[in-house]
Amino acid sequence: PHITPPAPPVEVDPTYDKGEGVVRLVSYNVGAFNKYTNSIDMIAKMIKELDADIVGLNEVDSCTTRTGRVDQARKLSERLGGWTPVLATMHPYKEGLYGNAIVMSPDYKLTGKKKMQLPKVNSSHEIRSCAVAINDKFVYMATHLEVNSEAARIQGAQTITEWAKDKYGNSDMPVFLCGDMNCEPADAPIKELQKNWTLISVTDNTYPSNPGKKCIDFIFALKNKAQYEVVKSEVPLKFENGDVTKASDHLPIYVDVKLK
Repeated sequence: PHITPPAPPVEVDPTYDKGEGVVRLVSYNVGAFNKYTNSIDMIAKMIKELDADIVGLNEVDSCTTRTGRVDQARKLSERLGGWTPVLATMHPYKEGLYGNAIVMSPDYKLTGKKKMQLPKVNSSHEIRSCAVAINDKFVYMATHLEVNSEAARIQGAQTITEWAKDKYGNSDMPVFLCGDMNCEPADAPIKELQKNWTLISVTDNTYPSNPGKKCIDFIFALKNKAQYEVVKSEVPLKFENGDVTKASDHLPIYVDVKLK
């Protein structure tokens, strides 16, 4: 009798598997979901595929004429299935605002939030901000440091650190900081941050997205009394449900932590 050979096993990339009890922190400069194509739906699918718990976003539009007057953080949260958006859109642009945002899974309850404005060294610089989302398990901060001035990047890092230390320096609450720092791992602003923060993300290339040539996106943890274990960190390059080279000019980065 004719026997049909068994079908070859479907190759499933296990890279993004998330262990039990793990919180997946993501940082992503999304380029207004408009760098190469309208990518908000694609990025929503990629975030779902990553099984992320919270995502810090840089370059997010809120009701600008550039991107059809859409509140992008809210739209992304809806596409993700009722996530919580936290905005720090501070820079006026094209009749709206743009800046940083955080979107958080409904598995976590938002207990507080903050918009922090960073100092401007030069009047020609953009208004830079930091979005803060506080839940019952941890604090997540998302920023995008000034592109044109190392002094401004350092001052921005110091402003963020002063707030985090004042609120949580003696606390056992984990505090994580993510974002596009517009500088590389050996540069002075990163060294300034590392006085009070532990770099917990890999330093694989994150910019540009095709192919990456330098690492300018990071995730840190505040040096306080918090107990956590870093399980894994990665710059994901392949998705079933999106093309990471077309979604933005940056690559996303994630860190898996176990909170104790």
